[in-house]
Amino acid sequence: MSDAAFSGFPGIARGTVVPNLFFTAVLPGMSAPGDVLAFLWVSRLAQDQRGEVRYVSLRQLWAHDGCAASFEALGGGRDGFERGLARCLELGAILGLQLVGAAGEETVFFVNNPASRRAVARARAGELQLQPETAVKALPVTARPGIFRLYEEHIGTITPMVGERLLEAAELYSLDWIEDAFREAAELNKRSWRYVERILQNWAQEGRANETPGRDSFEEQKQRFLGGSLGQFVRHR
Repeated sequence: MSDAAFSGFPGIARGTVVPNLFFTAVLPGMSAPGDVLAFLWVSRLAQDQRGEVRYVSLRQLWAHDGCAASFEALGGGRDGFERGLARCLELGAILGLQLVGAAGEETVFFVNNPASRRAVARARAGELQLQPETAVKALPVTARPGIFRLYEEHIGTITPMVGERLLEAAELYSLDWIEDAFREAAELNKRSWRYVERILQNWAQEGRANETPGRDSFEEQKQRFLGGSLGQFVRHR
C-alpha cells in the first residue's frame, strides 16, 4: 500500500449500504476485527453483483483488490478471514451455501436480507440454480440452527412452498420459540410443519408461561417507532 496520504472521497461515488440494524443487532456480537471486515467485504462485493440474486464466492472475496491486504493488516490474515466469515454466519449477518458441480465445490455468501433469504430457500428447494449444472448444500454452522436446518432435521426436504412459509415464520417468531416448537412437535411425534406452525400461533395468541411473545406485532413496532401517532390507522417482521 502506498504511504501517500488519502486525498479524500469524491463528491459523487458509488457506495456500499450497511443497514443501521447492523450496528445494534450484529456488531455487539462480534469479537474480532476480522468479523467486521468479513461482513464489510461480503456486503461490498455482493452489492456489486447484477440481478436479483446477489452473492459472492470465497475465492472472489480473497482475490479482490484490498481484501487480503486488509486482513493481513487488521484481521489476522487468511485464518482471520475464515474465522470472520464463520462468525458472520453464526450471527446471521450473512448466509452461505456450498455449490457442488463437476468442477468441484465452491462456497458462496449472501448478505442476510429478504431477497437473499428467498434465493437461498429456492436454491435449497431445487427451484433456483445459482450456477449452471451445480447442486447446493447448506454450510455447516456451529451456532444454533436456523429454521431451515431445524425443518430438515425434524421433518425433511424443503419445498418452495414450505420455504416461503418458513421465511414468514422466521420473521414473526424468535428463534427460541421456533426451536422449542420443533422440539415439542418431535416429542409428540408430530413431524409436520403444519403442527409446528400451529404451536407457534397458539403461543402468540395465548402466550407462554412466564414469557412474552416472540416478536412484537407490526402495529406494535409502528406504534413504538412513531410514538403512537398511527393509533387511529392501523400489522407483520
